[in-house]
Amino acid sequence: MMNTQQQAPQTAITAVGLERLDGLALRIFWDPPVEVDKVLIYRSEQPVLDENGDHLVAVVTQAQEWTFQDPNPGARGYYFVKFGELGVVPVAERVLPLLGALNFRDMGGYGADGGRSVKWGKLYRSADLSRLTEADLAYLKQLELAWICDLRTDIELEHSPSPRIGNERNEQLSFMSSANPDEMMKLEDINEDMLALMNRHMVGNAELSADFFRRLLKLNGAPFLFHCAAGKDRTGFLASLILQALGVDREVILTDYALTNQFAERFKAGMLSVKRGDNPHASFMSKLTPEVAQALSEARPAYLAASFEEIDARYGSFENYWTNGLGLSAGELERLRSLYLE
Repeated sequence: MMNTQQQAPQTAITAVGLERLDGLALRIFWDPPVEVDKVLIYRSEQPVLDENGDHLVAVVTQAQEWTFQDPNPGARGYYFVKFGELGVVPVAERVLPLLGALNFRDMGGYGADGGRSVKWGKLYRSADLSRLTEADLAYLKQLELAWICDLRTDIELEHSPSPRIGNERNEQLSFMSSANPDEMMKLEDINEDMLALMNRHMVGNAELSADFFRRLLKLNGAPFLFHCAAGKDRTGFLASLILQALGVDREVILTDYALTNQFAERFKAGMLSVKRGDNPHASFMSKLTPEVAQALSEARPAYLAASFEEIDARYGSFENYWTNGLGLSAGELERLRSLYLE
């Protein structure tokens, strides 16, 4: 599972990536080639580099990548690639290697306005957490999450309650009542354009979105997680608002949104597992045509792009949406950026 790191403000490096090749093998790579005598790679279990205290794991010469075995697969690792005097670029796995939760992702590393980038280890998104294993829980406890925001409806929570991970505050913010499977069964026009229309409608969830951001600002930059059932629609929309607020380019946001598609088949299989009775959406999905079921299982960029079009049509820009739609201040926007950008 690959992550590509955008250019860090203090370097001339355009991209550093990290991918997991299999269960334990990792590969760090950079592009374009860098003319330095050696590249130093440090590992830390914190998203901040301490060259004196963190472990120097490799010195790379005359190469543009390094493949190695994960030295501690039971813990979240952050890597810092130092290109001599050019500077240091942080990088981490985008998708966390969990067994019991799909689509658990770190939103860090993306380039933002002003040459800054989104901090790693702060903004997490995921699908349903109800099947986290004991090993998953031990892994996640090390993230020191301060807040978990569950975007699901009451019936979803009742059917698939989330376990406690650590000392985090768990709160529900039911972001879309139509996600209740009973309500979905009442819909008459279910087609391949449904999710694009849903994203347009979520632009109008201004009160709930504003509530989400006000709760987020109260964390003062602490790590947090938000999730829904698949980590795709409600989570995808709010993730896009966060990244837009932080000044990430919309094309980058669409690419991030589409990362969910690597889980599309597993998501659809879970939704259609009627016999197991382990998903409240199963009956709804089983009655759809294969084409519509496939469309609803995917995160097609056009779905999220519809929300961008709606924001621009109603407000002219995201900044106007922030102030006139969500009722949040320019000062709150700058504070959010100061907390989650570096």
